Amino acid sequence: MQTTKKKPSLIFILVGAVLAGYLGYLINGAWTEGIAFNEFMDRFNEVCAVPFANYYNSNTVKAVAIALGIYAMAIVMYYTSQRNYMPGKEFGTARFENPKQVNKILADKDENFNRILSQNVKMSLDFRRLKLNGNILICGGSGAGKTFYEVKPNLMQMPHNCSFICTDPKGEILRSCGQMLKNNGYNVKVINLLEMDKSDCYNPFSYIREETDVVKLITNLISNTTPKGATPSDPFWEKAEGLFLQAIFYYVWLEVQPAKRNFETVLKLLGEAEVTEQGKASKLDVRMKFLEESSPLGANHPAVKQYNKCMRGAGDTVRSIIISANSRLAFLENKQVLRLLSKDELNLSDIGIGVNGDGETKTALFCVIPDSDKSYNFIIGMLYTQIFQELYYQADFNCGGRLPIHVTFMLDEFANVALPDDFCSLLSTMRSREISSIIIIQNFAQLKALFKDTWETIPGNCDTFIYLGGNEQSTHKYVSELLGKGTIDKKSSGETKGRQGSFSRNYDVLGRELFTPDEVRKLDNKKCIIFIRGFDPIMDNKFIPFNHPMFNQTADGKGEPYVHQIRGADNLIGPPFEILSDKAVKYYEKLKDKGENVYIDSLTYEQFMMLGDAELSRRFSMQDEAEQKAKIDREQANELEYVDESQKSEATESANASSGSAGAKPVRNPEREKPKWEDTITNRMLHWSYTPEQKEEVKKALAAGVPKATILTYFYPEVTVEKMSSYRKKH
Repeated sequence: MQTTKKKPSLIFILVGAVLAGYLGYLINGAWTEGIAFNEFMDRFNEVCAVPFANYYNSNTVKAVAIALGIYAMAIVMYYTSQRNYMPGKEFGTARFENPKQVNKILADKDENFNRILSQNVKMSLDFRRLKLNGNILICGGSGAGKTFYEVKPNLMQMPHNCSFICTDPKGEILRSCGQMLKNNGYNVKVINLLEMDKSDCYNPFSYIREETDVVKLITNLISNTTPKGATPSDPFWEKAEGLFLQAIFYYVWLEVQPAKRNFETVLKLLGEAEVTEQGKASKLDVRMKFLEESSPLGANHPAVKQYNKCMRGAGDTVRSIIISANSRLAFLENKQVLRLLSKDELNLSDIGIGVNGDGETKTALFCVIPDSDKSYNFIIGMLYTQIFQELYYQADFNCGGRLPIHVTFMLDEFANVALPDDFCSLLSTMRSREISSIIIIQNFAQLKALFKDTWETIPGNCDTFIYLGGNEQSTHKYVSELLGKGTIDKKSSGETKGRQGSFSRNYDVLGRELFTPDEVRKLDNKKCIIFIRGFDPIMDNKFIPFNHPMFNQTADGKGEPYVHQIRGADNLIGPPFEILSDKAVKYYEKLKDKGENVYIDSLTYEQFMMLGDAELSRRFSMQDEAEQKAKIDREQANELEYVDESQKSEATESANASSGSAGAKPVRNPEREKPKWEDTITNRMLHWSYTPEQKEEVKKALAAGVPKATILTYFYPEVTVEKMSSYRKKH
């Protein structure tokens, strides 16, 4: 802070000393003993007219010393007489800033590239220019308008380069703004824990790239399925359970075909784990033993290694670990939950890099959670953990450190959302990757309960804080202290009555909080207080959404409520095909070169044009299933099954006798002939539904000499008789 107290300057003092010494030299040159004052002045004027002449005499040194001494005394007296005067600032300088002046500094000229803070204050999304981190903390009690005055207006802004990830208690925001976003080019995705049958699917296994991702996923799962405030137990059990789950997750990730890498398979493997009284091997034991013997990694296979560590314990200990793991995942024993987690339709990387990596298409992901039941909130916890992992990965390894599309997290009901354990660290590092968070709480008591001693890290990493009003005492005190103290004038008067009465009036200054905690509590419901790093606090009216040009496109205005359309429950691989641009093709080729899970098939233009609609759909919709079937066929020789002693072959019996073990044993199924379905015209007629007219048309084609291979290219129930006839006539 600038003050009125002057600091001594060494250069100034030295220059003054030279001038003072030279002045003493000139005075001594004009002075002679007994000279009159008038004569001295005339003589001094003559000396000053020729200042560089030689006036040295026996008294010169003494005169210069006296001049320097006088100068030194003057300097000391001058600086010791200075005082640190700060008129009007004695107790503080707190004041409210003019909202419109702040807006001139922060707002972007492009209205659609701004974030709305209040009626008259907007902030550009170019946070590098503003030198702000973009994170916002919004605090307001129930009914203060956190969603209506802050969340919805910023969704209406629809910045041309910003995706949204929005926590939506009760689905109100999705219903109101979803259709507006979709109509304006947003790719709308929904995870709906309130109505799971209306939700897109999310599969955590689709985003695992390395072993550490498995550990992070399990850590987050355990953390978010442990009841808050539960009495801490022996950490051994939690660590052992995590070890066991690691073995299961590693197996699913590394050994199961892609279509079955999901939690349904995890539950199946958990069901195979048991510890029997007779010491017999469980199905999971057999599975892991065979993996150890057949895998090139052997005992160093991640799943085998973790499983063996876990199974070394005593029988009762291992049984308790298995029961604990089953108990933790018991929430998943639900058809709707398993459907939601069966496949992945979110494509989380698209949020920051655009659909198919185009760098343009924006995404709005809504996470609808019930506000009265937190049973399945751990799914959102897993989702947010992997969103951050995926966005950081794309930014660091594919986008040169910055995402091409800015991503804004709108964390409504922040205290009820299961977040990554290292969220505070993420909050401090996300800015450089074009990610920001809008954190919404009801009061600071929620932050203190959630983060304990580190709660101040959250407001510390948010360069903007908006207070909308509330009724919680500690929040009032925090806001009052944040506003600071100002200096005000004080006038006091006194009067004494009597024979010699007197009257006095005194003027003084004193310090006062800009708002006391009581005044913070009584904040007008139409007002909000904004704190932005580097600015004085701002008090302004809350933004009125009715005035926004996009309001009529929302369901609160004249728009239609959003109804999310999900894909068919039996469609595990999405739509049959999608036409890609050249840019998208290069993007997928780049992913394949980097080792991502991408399969590329090529067709010539002529081959593509020869395909009918039905064949085109069938080829690409069945391609992934065909790959999986081929893999299953290759693995049939390695399939394990349990065989009773009475059913074993002689070779199996001799092998068991040599090993000296008893009970059910894993054996390889002998090579056996499997009936394979042959694709012929007759088989299609037997297994598929055709109209009599379609069958008659095929007979005509055969009679006309059309090759069977050609007929098979268009002989599908979906192809009309007219189209079949046209193919026959072309031939």
